[in-house]
Amino acid sequence: MNERIRKLAEESYNEFYNVHIDLELFVELIVQECVNICFSEAKGHGMAFGEHCGIVIKEHFGVK
Repeated sequence: MNERIRKLAEESYNEFYNVHIDLELFVELIVQECVNICFSEAKGHGMAFGEHCGIVIKEHFGVK
């Protein structure tokens, strides 16, 4: 998880809803969902595009 994720988490914090979540797991699940969309959309356009898109998303958010 990188600094961008931490910044987004800070921006979305609402003290009214004091909910504790595993932020790192939450981020990884969202990023993986985005990667899955890349692979799904890549069908018909070539899987290389989907793989590249997935790698770029993971790198951007610091998810392995």
